[in-house]
Amino acid sequence: MTKQEVMLPKIKTEDLTVHHHFAQYFKDEKLEPYLYVLSKQMANGHICIPIDDSINDELLEGGYEIIKQNIVESALVTFAKSYDESKQTDLKPFVFYKGKLYLQRYFVYENTILEKLKAFENNLLFNERRSKLSNHKDFILESISREEDVHMYSDIEKIDWQAIAAIKGVLNNLTIITGGPGTGKTTTVAKILALLKRVEGENLSIALAAPTGKAAMRMKESLLNSVKKYSDLGIDSIVNKLETFTIHRLLGTNLNTPFFKHNKENKLPYDVIIVDESSMIGMSLFAKLVDAIPDTSRLILLGDSEQLASVDAGSLFGDICMSQKDIENKFTAEEVDLLKPLIKSYRFEEVAIIEKSGFLNDSFVRLKKTYRYNSNSTLGRFNSFVIEGNTDELKNILKNKSTDDLKLDITYSSTFINDFILKYKAFIDEDIISEALNKMNNCRILCAVKASEEGVYALNEKVKDLLKKEYKNQKDKFNPSTEIFNNQLIMVTKNQPEMNLFNGDVGLIRYSGGKLKAFFSKQENIELDGGKDYVEVNPGFIASWETVFAMTIHKSQGSEFNEVMVILPKKKENRLLTRELVYTGITRAKDCAFIQTSEEVLYTAVAQQVDRVSGLKDRILNLK
Repeated sequence: MTKQEVMLPKIKTEDLTVHHHFAQYFKDEKLEPYLYVLSKQMANGHICIPIDDSINDELLEGGYEIIKQNIVESALVTFAKSYDESKQTDLKPFVFYKGKLYLQRYFVYENTILEKLKAFENNLLFNERRSKLSNHKDFILESISREEDVHMYSDIEKIDWQAIAAIKGVLNNLTIITGGPGTGKTTTVAKILALLKRVEGENLSIALAAPTGKAAMRMKESLLNSVKKYSDLGIDSIVNKLETFTIHRLLGTNLNTPFFKHNKENKLPYDVIIVDESSMIGMSLFAKLVDAIPDTSRLILLGDSEQLASVDAGSLFGDICMSQKDIENKFTAEEVDLLKPLIKSYRFEEVAIIEKSGFLNDSFVRLKKTYRYNSNSTLGRFNSFVIEGNTDELKNILKNKSTDDLKLDITYSSTFINDFILKYKAFIDEDIISEALNKMNNCRILCAVKASEEGVYALNEKVKDLLKKEYKNQKDKFNPSTEIFNNQLIMVTKNQPEMNLFNGDVGLIRYSGGKLKAFFSKQENIELDGGKDYVEVNPGFIASWETVFAMTIHKSQGSEFNEVMVILPKKKENRLLTRELVYTGITRAKDCAFIQTSEEVLYTAVAQQVDRVSGLKDRILNLK
């Protein structure tokens, strides 16, 4: 194990950070410097750290003096030289594998995920499913691979990626579908359900899940819209009885423990599990999810790989998608022979051919055509340039005036933000609770940070102050003089499964029977008395919540709003400023994105990418 020998920090005890205390707890002076860096990097979302020169700056910042490169041995570390050996960690607290140092728990999670991916790829039912699928060629050509005017599409957009993903979703145990906003991920799921109904019948048990309750509900709503839009798919009976869950609720939360009711020994009772917003899932939760899924069940993962990684450690979905970057949407000749007869000829002509399929390649599809807006629209081009890090083209957009779908303010104008805040009046002035709950999602302010003048705390106060003036003659509607007040937007920040409240659920405070209550949209699988489509909760029973007229971009993942206001901080020196952050914020908008930033801050953000260290991507690549 090649490492650096270092000296212990010569700094005052009062200057030691929590990361120093973590490192010193294990009482191993040679290992201590690396544990300091590991602790610090895990706090930033990394799974492990490389033991090489790349951590020198972190060591020096921690007060450790680098002397020379040499070998460090420690009884606290399992040194694994091969993959098989790596699985035998003998419960030492740390693992060194392939040049990286892990906390043992995260290394076990990574192993669990890799082993499960291998089990999914070993699909013993593939030929049987292929035979069944071939009996429904006419239905696939008529209803799955649809007639579409593609003459305005680019060559890559003309290919029917939705139909390809739908076919793979039926054939495979694991299907990974990624794509930007409006590329039809949910429509693809509707097509998968239609094919499953034809191939397997209606008795399949199917669960919809997402990291947050809001994201799970939105997926069900989108599927219900697909039922109306694509009546020929014949999936109304399936969609209407679908159960929706947060991942925690799906696995079965055990109160006050990190363990779930469903696990490796007690598998989930579903034939098909569809998980949306997969980019939001952390390494530990994903490991527990896949461990609880039977090897012969179908797992369908949906998400946008360009979005921010999860708040928890790791970038699981991004790592998987990045491992496919060089071969994504490419096919072997054998796979072409399978797919081509099932896709309309003019929508399958230009596929890329590779000689040999890599690990997970057969399970992976990136949807290329966005239907939410024209890819040549201002918002569409802005999104593309952000992800590409193309500051030259962004400069051209900023030179032009705002358009219908993109409003830009590079002066931090108070009028710009105040005009947006007044849009909140739509739900405040709506007396019907169910309608107010719908209208509260018409718009939202999204901030990159919590503190500072452009942060969540300051913007929430700004909203309250401005709306208080607007309703000075109607104080019964809006008067934020107390901690909880009428027409306040709140977000639950702690799971309370016994109350069907989960982190990320957004509610509206309203008077009911003379008392302030919190109202939440009804979860699909919750039955309520009186046929109500909302849940009424005493705010005092909510363990933890925060006001969310303005919310962080991180917290907005899994949500959609008609219009969003994305506000970036004036100071560019912020490690949170990345292209993924900007992209995630603006893609929450269905109709129009308002962006308040300076040119310098925007260009700084799109020049930086999220780069969380893990071993998963490299380990997947090594299996090819």
